[in-house]
Amino acid sequence: MANFTYKAIDANKHIEKGQISAKTKEEAAELIVKKGLAPLTIKAVSERELVKGSIPQIEKITFCRYLSVMLATGLSLSEGIDVLKSETKNALLYRILGDMSYSLEQGQQLSVIFERYPGVFESYFMTLVHAGEVSGKLADIFKYLESELRAEYSLNSKVKGALIYPTIVFTAMVAIGALMFFFILPQIGRVFLNLKLPLPAFTRFLFTASIALSAHFIPIVIGSIVLLVLAFLSLRLRLVRDFVISAVRPVPIIRDLIQKIDLARFNRIFSMLIKSAVPITDALEIALSALAWPQYRTLSKTIPDQIKKGEQLSKIIKDTGVFPSLMVQMAAAGEKTATLDSTLSDLATFYEQEIEEEVKNLTQIIEPVLMLLVGIGVGIMILSIIAPIYSVVGNFQQAAGGPSAAR
Repeated sequence: MANFTYKAIDANKHIEKGQISAKTKEEAAELIVKKGLAPLTIKAVSERELVKGSIPQIEKITFCRYLSVMLATGLSLSEGIDVLKSETKNALLYRILGDMSYSLEQGQQLSVIFERYPGVFESYFMTLVHAGEVSGKLADIFKYLESELRAEYSLNSKVKGALIYPTIVFTAMVAIGALMFFFILPQIGRVFLNLKLPLPAFTRFLFTASIALSAHFIPIVIGSIVLLVLAFLSLRLRLVRDFVISAVRPVPIIRDLIQKIDLARFNRIFSMLIKSAVPITDALEIALSALAWPQYRTLSKTIPDQIKKGEQLSKIIKDTGVFPSLMVQMAAAGEKTATLDSTLSDLATFYEQEIEEEVKNLTQIIEPVLMLLVGIGVGIMILSIIAPIYSVVGNFQQAAGGPSAAR
């Protein structure tokens, strides 16, 4: 199946532009005519021109909400998707909706369509959609997905919001330090170095380095921006994320925060899957594979096998030694009362509240630490500048007092 861009005339003699998915150019023309348009031009879109990337979480939430409402009211999926397609501004979502519109007319299932975009839709998303198609409760599944995605989005927003202030302080600290190092210190340094005065070793090094690096200011700035962009893009790779997590693992506060984020995500995804009648082994594998902590992900291959042997979930997670006792107790209670899905959902909410509190505590610790670092950095620079000034003043006093002392 290929993608085509087209220009066509509608009933009011207005030119309309759009994109459509079809197997051939002729089939694309037929689909355009079915929409009541007279095609003018149809051009194939090469694979290089196709948009890649991801869809913002808020748009995915809107997408799920729209589909749940549309299915609940009995509207045709094809008609509803065309309306959503005309309103969306996200190029990737536009392409996906075009693919959905075409594939639904060809009799394909939604879950099959979503599987073509593994970088956009998570494995649990596709599993739930398939479960909804099998059970005939697709509207309920999309409504449930909307609420769960919204809960995850809310948590991420709170975490990011709490880190805004420390990020601004850190950025300002780096900017002020760079301003002093590249523009102020070189001017002062040239004066003192030309005076041939005896300077402290650190002061001489600071002046010499600032003068040398200020001559290459533009290449350094460009190189720094490129490195930051590459570092940001590399975080999308699982190998890099695992390395970063391993690097911060010795820091107790950060380690606990990452683990609780993973526990909240695991409990929410797992409870969502088993509530939708997904087999518990598949639900465990999908939920564990979606986590960031490598120690949890490795369990996605062992725990399902133990479940198949008839062992209880609470006993298995207790034996691993990596899950907290609270989760073991809640899982055991859920198994005894046959309410594992709701119990784990409540546990996910509990961990999300714990994350909010820990993030607040973390920011309260980071703020004074950043202020202290700013003070230390400014103090070092001031002392480095004041020390040679005092030296110059002392030399002048000695020179001025020398002849009078001789008399």
